[in-house]
Amino acid sequence: MKLNTLFSFLLIVTGLWATAQDPCEQQLTQKMDFMLDGSLTNQKILVDEISKLRDCGLDDFDVNFFGNMDVFSAMASRMIKSKNVEQMTFKDLFTEIEKFKKADVYKEIRQLTLASEALGERVGKLQSWAQDKMLFEDLGASRDIIEKVANYLMDHPENTKTYKEILEEIKG
Repeated sequence: MKLNTLFSFLLIVTGLWATAQDPCEQQLTQKMDFMLDGSLTNQKILVDEISKLRDCGLDDFDVNFFGNMDVFSAMASRMIKSKNVEQMTFKDLFTEIEKFKKADVYKEIRQLTLASEALGERVGKLQSWAQDKMLFEDLGASRDIIEKVANYLMDHPENTKTYKEILEEIKG
């Protein structure tokens, strides 16, 4: 009787410990079965699999960037050199992602992409043009484009369009 009670207690404690475990740690121990079951050819599935690492600190940009088939393939080829695919866990993938995130090229791509997205969503205003112009320059826009945007804003002082819409109109 005492043995059954002790066994039940251990099951309860073990079950409670497993549910209290960090979601990131739980995910990191999972095998990457998607690399074996044939679903890796589907971009959406790859993004869904990478998004499982959100609890470990990945954001939307990271999920989309590392969910890109070309980027993932490059990482996977490095991982395969040290471990068989059947043995790979999400920890192996997360470790590779963390290494990649430390690279200057990743930091630059991230910064430029986020700045570009923010600028594309921002409404162009003559009052904020001096600051916005610096973003255009940081993104490598040509002097011609910058001049055309400035002229557009001067011609439309009550503008309600985003910079993305303005650029589409200028190029149109």
